[in-house]
Amino acid sequence: GKIPPNATLIFEIELYAVNKGPRSVEAFNQIDKDSDKKLSQLEISEYLKEEFARDGKERHPSVHGEILADIFKKNDHDGDGFISAKEYNVYQHDEL
Repeated sequence: GKIPPNATLIFEIELYAVNKGPRSVEAFNQIDKDSDKKLSQLEISEYLKEEFARDGKERHPSVHGEILADIFKKNDHDGDGFISAKEYNVYQHDEL
């Protein structure tokens, strides 16, 4: 039936898993294939391809390039073409 005004709803939620957010040191190291402590466009591009494949959703090919460009626009603060651990912000994130 309808829920009356000023009623209290109680939801039961079952937690299946807790994962570290995408800004974790582990995620940075997973993307950083050559372990040089900076992320190149190629490394991030390969990571995006893996994530898109895992996701299984169809995307227009231009989406990949747009996302990659946006990542570097927002994160490559010194404009050197790489994203350092500091720029990636592995030390200051607000997940959980």
